[in-house]
Formats: sequence, C-alpha cells, structure tokens
Amino acid sequence: MDSSIIARESDRNRAPSIVLHFGFVITGVVTTLLGPILPILIARWSLNDEQAGLFFMAQFLGSMAGVCLFGVLVLLHGYKPALTLGFTLVAGGVAVLAFGNLSTGLIATATFGCGLGLAVSATNLWVGEATGSNRAAALSILNVTWCAGAIVCGPLVLLAHTHRQEPALLIGVGALAAAVALILAGMHVEPHIPNDERMNGATPAQVVSKTTAVVLGAIFFLYVGTEGAVSGWAAPLAKRIGTSPNNLWALTPMFFWIGLFTGRALAPAILRRLKERALMVIGLLLGLAGSASLVWATSFAAEVACVMATGLGFAAFYPLLVACTVRNFTKHVRRVSSIMFTLGNVGAAVLPWIVGLVSTRTKDLHTGLIVPVAGCLAIIALVLSLRRQVFS
Repeated sequence: MDSSIIARESDRNRAPSIVLHFGFVITGVVTTLLGPILPILIARWSLNDEQAGLFFMAQFLGSMAGVCLFGVLVLLHGYKPALTLGFTLVAGGVAVLAFGNLSTGLIATATFGCGLGLAVSATNLWVGEATGSNRAAALSILNVTWCAGAIVCGPLVLLAHTHRQEPALLIGVGALAAAVALILAGMHVEPHIPNDERMNGATPAQVVSKTTAVVLGAIFFLYVGTEGAVSGWAAPLAKRIGTSPNNLWALTPMFFWIGLFTGRALAPAILRRLKERALMVIGLLLGLAGSASLVWATSFAAEVACVMATGLGFAAFYPLLVACTVRNFTKHVRRVSSIMFTLGNVGAAVLPWIVGLVSTRTKDLHTGLIVPVAGCLAIIALVLSLRRQVFS
C-alpha cells in the first residue's frame, strides 16, 4: 500500500488515539481501585471477606453489563456512544463511592464497573481495528498506559488515606473521566481501518472452528478472573501478614502493576524474536510460579516479590489475546469481541469472589489464593490445546 495513504490514515486516527490513551490511564486507576481501597472500606463498614468480595462482584458484573451494552452500541452506532457513555459512568460511579453506606458503595462500584466495561472494551477494540497488522505491539503499548494508571493508584490511595482525603481523590478521578467523555463527544472517533486489513481479512469460518472459539472464551474467563484475584487480594493479604514497613500494605498491588507495566513495555521487542504462543506460555509459567509462591508468602518482602513476578508473567497475555481475537474474527470482530469481553468480566466477577468465599470458610486468605493458581494451570492447558495457526 502507498506510504502516503498509510500516513493519511495514521493522521486521521492520531487525535482520538491520544485521547483514548490518556483515558486508558484513568481506566487503569479505576479498574484497580478496589485493591488498595478495599481494606479502607472493610474498616469503614466492618466487613468480613465474603462481604468485601461483593465489591469485586459488583464491579465486574457491572462491567459485564457494560460490555453487553458495548456490543449493541458499537454495532448500531459506532464507537462514540460507547466511549462517551463509558467514561461518563466511570466519572459518576467513582465520585459517588466517596459518600454513603455499604449499599450506596456497591451501587457506585457497579456503576463505574459498567463504565469500564464500555470504555475498556471499546478502546481495546478501537486500537485493534485501527492498527492492522501491527495490532499486537499497538495493544501492548496501549495497555502500558493502563498499567501506568494502575501503578499510581496505590500511592494515590495511600497518600489520600494518610491525609484523610479519600473523597477528594475519588472526586478528582471522576472529574478527569468526565473531561475525557466531553472531549470524545466533540470528536470524530470512528477508526480508519488500514486498507491491507480491509482487503486481506478472512471470515471466521475460514480460520476459527466453534471449538476454538469456545476455548478462547474460556481463556478470557479464566485469565481476567485470575488477574483480578491476585491483584485484588494483594493488599488485604499484606495487611494481615503485618510485616509491611510503615504500614505500606496499600502499595502491594502497585508491585503487581509494575511487573505488568515492565512486561508490556518489553513485549513489542520480544515479539520480534518469539512467536505469540511461545510468549504466552512462558509468561503464564512465570505467573504460575509467582501466584503459587504467594500462597506461602509470610512476609511483606516475599509477597512483593511474588506479586511482581506474577504481574511480569501475565504482562503480554491479555494484549496478545485481544490481538488474536481481532485477527481471527476480522469480519465479525465487534460482535465476537463483545462475547469474549463479557466472559472475561464474568471471570473477574466470580474468581476474586471465590477467593473471599474460600478465605472466609477456611479462615485463611492464603488458602483462598489457591484459586488463581488453579486458574493459571487451566489457562496453560487451554492455550496448549489450541492450534498454532490461531496465533501469529
């Protein structure tokens, strides 16, 4: 394809891409907010682990509803309604979490979860469609910005908690999300898809069997749930271990996201040397080692090492999974991706809640953390069961 045409298509995508990358930083903060703030909510409302686990369920059931709504909106009206409504719901839900009681908090969590389902799904798919054959690297870079938000979330919560300014933090994050929604509302957002992608796309029937589609759906369910289980319960575990210096338990999830950030930043370079499937499996093995070691961690330093190793192992997996979905379902990607993202959010609702349930029943959070270890094992088995042609 002529380089001038590529340049013009790139220019048309540039402005919305910048806004969406900034918005993805905000979604990184909000998606991971429950991890560092959950111990604060537990103390505020005197919750047990099973009750606290309801916040994960509220967020990701809300997110599941958002993904379902995304599927309808993007098919009928394109990306703008999904993105603007998504960031608007994020803004409102996060701001409301600053006030009220347990019931209000759960409703607010479900609201910003719904917004995340819309905004995160739409942004990932927008980049996947707009970048063509470079989508694996582009999605890794996009998710680096998400990780940047996830990394700063813990320190922001700790700073706000130290100065008793949690409501100000939540309102501020909500205001930034509202600003993104307003900017997107005034822009042309629909992506300009590269010509080579339009000409060379294959139909799902030519590439993906029904069995493979089911396996990919199961992987979405297990991976998103496993990631949420490790990152979501890292801070409560650190607080109970009780060895964190200067009460820095709220920062524990940050180390998971630092591992994720580092791995995703390195992924484009690694993909020049390794096939996607190989990188997925190697990363999952590292994630398995980290999450399994977390079950036995008895000090703050050991937990930090475990969660960082787990994050590093998981780093490239989700961007590659999304890229694989976009590539294999080219002509029906908007419909199929809605189903896959929905399954991911079901996993994110269920697996962290199961961790809390097992912890409450056994009176041991370490035992509950066997759940993500089992998740890792299942994902590895499913990835290895797929044909190599599914991957790039």
